[in-house]
Amino acid sequence: MTTIFSFINQKGGVGKTTSAVTLGHGFALRGYQTLLVDCDPQGHIATQLSLPKGPGLRHWYYEEQPLSKAMVQARENLLMLAGDKSTDRVLGKLREEQWGAAEFAERLCAESEAMRIQVVLLDLAPSLNHLQIAAMLASDYVIIPTRLRYTDLDGVSEITRSITETSRRSSKPKRYYLLPTFFDRVTKETAQRLTELAAAFGRQVWPPIPQDVKLAEAPGRGMTIWEYAPQSSGVQGYVNRNGKKIGGYETILSEMIRLMEGV
Repeated sequence: MTTIFSFINQKGGVGKTTSAVTLGHGFALRGYQTLLVDCDPQGHIATQLSLPKGPGLRHWYYEEQPLSKAMVQARENLLMLAGDKSTDRVLGKLREEQWGAAEFAERLCAESEAMRIQVVLLDLAPSLNHLQIAAMLASDYVIIPTRLRYTDLDGVSEITRSITETSRRSSKPKRYYLLPTFFDRVTKETAQRLTELAAAFGRQVWPPIPQDVKLAEAPGRGMTIWEYAPQSSGVQGYVNRNGKKIGGYETILSEMIRLMEGV
C-alpha cells in the first residue's frame, strides 16, 4: 500500500525541498521503495540530488505518459519525477479542467500502487494553486515545514485553512503535522515561537530540525545529508540539558514510519 506525504507551505525558504529530499532518501536507505515528485517549476529536487532538472511531471500528467516512463532513478530505492519550467503546463491543465485536481490525485495513487511504490513525497511551490490542491487531495498526510518566526507562523495558519477546505472535497481525511525548521537553541525568539506553536497545535507539532550549515553544504557537493554528514545535528538532533536527544531528521523519519505502519 502506498502512503503519500506532501510538503506544503505558502511561505518560501522554510525547508520544504530539503525536508522532502532528506526524508525521501531516508526512507530509501531503510529499504522503502520511494518516489519524490517535484511539483515546483524551480525543479530543486533534482538540483539537491545532483541530477538534471527535467519535464517528468509534465510528461506524466500533461502528456499522459505512464509513471514508469516519466520518472528516473535517483538513488537505490529512490525514484524521482522531476520538475522544471514546463511544470507550468501542468498548472494550466489543472486550471482548465473542472475535475483536474481529482484526476491528478487518482492517477498518482493508482499508478504508485500498481508499481508497488511504498512512499510518495510531493514537494510543492510556495503558493496556493491548483497543483497544491491536487497534491493535498492525493495525500494521506500533509507536512508543513516552517521557520520559527512570526511572519512564517502566519503562513501556517493559511495552509491549515486550505487543508480544512480541501478535506471537504476528499474521501480521505487530511491529517497534517508541523515541522519546525532552522531551530536555533541560542535564540530566544525561536524557542518562544516553538512554545507558541506547541500550545496552538499540540501533538501535531513534531520535534524541530536544528539549524545546521551542513544541510546547506550537502547539495553543493552532490550529496544528500545522509551521504555527506549523517552524524550532523540536522540528522541526529541535539541533546538538551537533561541529556535527551531532541529533533533531527532521523527522529522525523521514525515519526513518519510510525504513521505509515499505524503504530
